[in-house]
Amino acid sequence: MSRDLTSLGYRVISIDASKSMVQEAVRFAPEIPALIADGAALPLLNGATDLAVASMSLRDMDDMQQAVIELARVLAPGGHLCIGVVHPINSAGHFDSLEPDSAFVIEGSYLKSHRYVSQIERDGLPMTFSSYHHPFEAYFAALEAGGLLVEAIREVPVGVASSVAERHDRWRRLPLFLNVRAIKPR
Repeated sequence: MSRDLTSLGYRVISIDASKSMVQEAVRFAPEIPALIADGAALPLLNGATDLAVASMSLRDMDDMQQAVIELARVLAPGGHLCIGVVHPINSAGHFDSLEPDSAFVIEGSYLKSHRYVSQIERDGLPMTFSSYHHPFEAYFAALEAGGLLVEAIREVPVGVASSVAERHDRWRRLPLFLNVRAIKPR
C-alpha cells in the first residue's frame, strides 16, 4: 500500500510493530521510510499527517482503541483515517460445511471482543493466525474516542473473480472486508 500511495504522489512513512515486516518493506521500497513502532504509541507529532491508513492491522493490536486514538492524534484537522479490516462477521463464526448454501453459525457472543487463534493449511503449508474479534461497535467506539467522524462504510464481499470465491461460493453471501473512512473535524 505504501508503494501505491507513493505512486499517487503521497509522502509516506510506513509503520509496523514487526521488525521483520519493516525490514521487508525497506527491502522492497528503500525510498519509503519505514519505522518499527507500536500502533498505540506512534512516533509522530500531533497533526503531522493528512492521511492515515490502518490496513488489515487493527484486529491484530492488543489495544485497538488506543491505536485509533493515536491515529486521530497524528491527523491534522480535516485529515482522513482509512481503515480496512477483515469483516467482524468472519471472526464471529464459521460455516458448518463446505457447501455453497451451508449455514453460517455464531457460537458464543458476536458482541464481545475476544482473542482467537485460527489454524489453517493452504497448499500443504500450515499457518497459525492470532487476532482479536471486535464487533462493529468496538471499531466505532474507538473512532468516537478519537474524535473522528465517519464519512463512509463499505462491507465488501468476495469479488466475482476472486480465487476465494472460486474455491468457496458460500463466501459470496457475507461481507469479507469492512472498509471505513473517517475525518478529523476542523
